[in-house]
Amino acid sequence: MVRDDIETAVPAFERALELATRAGDRLTMSYALRHLGFADHMAGRLDEARVYFEESTRLRREPGFLPGVAANLIGPAYPAAQQERRDDAAALLEEATELAESTDSHGVLRWVAEARKEINLP
Repeated sequence: MVRDDIETAVPAFERALELATRAGDRLTMSYALRHLGFADHMAGRLDEARVYFEESTRLRREPGFLPGVAANLIGPAYPAAQQERRDDAAALLEEATELAESTDSHGVLRWVAEARKEINLP
């Protein structure tokens, strides 16, 4: 989260989500949702985090923002692994890899490799 200050960041992301929703800015909504997902994950609310990550990813898929989709798929892999849904975590990271490769998203590929290592997936 932003500078490891969840208490300050969450209200800002909630406000950003509210404003982006009012404006119909679905990409900004996806960023706010993604970060709210990170906050719930950090707080141990894994099911809630999953909902935020899935909605954020859906909003990025709609316009074909594939590098953003690839980046988004990494976040929910962590709670999936924590919930013993290792096959789901592996599938998320595999799709992230495929999308990142197809869009030359080298930074995302590094994040996927880091996630695989942290989650202990091949």
